[in-house]
Amino acid sequence: MTETRTAANGADESAASSARPGDEMLPFLNNFHDIFTTIGLLILFTGLILGAVQFHDSLDLARDGVASELVSLGLLGLIALIAWGLSALLVGRQRRILPGIVLCAVFVVCFGGLLVWLYTSFILPLLTEVDPAVAFDHLSVFQEETVSAMLNELDWALRSWPVMIGAFFVVAVGLYYASFRLPFSGGLLGVSIAALAASIWLVIDPYSFMVFNPLASLLMGLGLFLAGIVFDARDPVRTTRLSGTGFWLHFFAAPVLLSAALTLAINGVRIDPQNSFVGMIYFPEGGEDAAAMRAAVVTLLVIAVFALVSLLINRRALIVSGLLTTGVALGVLVNQLGLDGAGVVATTLLVLGGIVVLLGVAWTPVRRVLTAPFPNAGLIARIIPPPVHGHEG
Repeated sequence: MTETRTAANGADESAASSARPGDEMLPFLNNFHDIFTTIGLLILFTGLILGAVQFHDSLDLARDGVASELVSLGLLGLIALIAWGLSALLVGRQRRILPGIVLCAVFVVCFGGLLVWLYTSFILPLLTEVDPAVAFDHLSVFQEETVSAMLNELDWALRSWPVMIGAFFVVAVGLYYASFRLPFSGGLLGVSIAALAASIWLVIDPYSFMVFNPLASLLMGLGLFLAGIVFDARDPVRTTRLSGTGFWLHFFAAPVLLSAALTLAINGVRIDPQNSFVGMIYFPEGGEDAAAMRAAVVTLLVIAVFALVSLLINRRALIVSGLLTTGVALGVLVNQLGLDGAGVVATTLLVLGGIVVLLGVAWTPVRRVLTAPFPNAGLIARIIPPPVHGHEG
């Protein structure tokens, strides 16, 4: 018995020694058993969804009838309930992270969709007689006068419809996070709150929201990034679930910030003298090739900023989240040099892979140089943690 325990302890020490000081622990995976369980969950819920569709079709109900909607809502709620029950076992008791991500996504989609469906089909018709799809179709005419006139004709229930949708998903994600404290759900909660804030802006002034869309994305991305900084500052050594939540907030912030930069690069900003505000830029000169080149250059610049910030705060999530878009941008750049399709792919992969490998190898020495001017204690040190001595990262 003692020998077995000693062997187990030795295995634990060996596993622990493989992680170097300063390395980030995986915020979405414990071990291979998580992968094994996740595969089972994907198969299970695929079968549940297909079975629910088959069961609904077997009842042969009128598609637009109340009975059909009630059955669909019941099946949706049943799948959400199963996801919640499995979460209580796998996430609440066993702390399985990767299965929890799947279960969180299933629950949020099903339960949030259930709330939206109930409100749109059964509550909203009691508050207004106008079909939301017809009412908001007028937004396709992108003129301030048209949008303002449309809003003045809408009652409060219909006008607040997008806000209600955002609020329902905040409730769904918030309920999951409050119950299980899964880091992924914490990051998703940040995204849903940012989306709710954007929907409030959209409802209050849809014209300025659409004109200032890059600004809206920029504010959402910065909000998520700053929220991630707050969680990181509470766990500078990256060992608790707070660090995991920070990872996902950074992960979700990167593509939002990148999309704002790309929108500005492609469309630009112009001044509207009639309304005295700055809107999106327009670059009619140069055509699609010039726009593609601008987008690629801006993407690379943004990723460079991501890399610098990631090194300072010791977070790789910003870079990882932007890798796919970086590859596309690099492809556009090398394509401008006249290479053929295979050359574009090869050059893109070589440059992208080289950058990632270089960062992986030189992460510690570069961090030592960048963080040298910053203090080793206090609030700044919690946001920009000093390098760990030893064979780090």
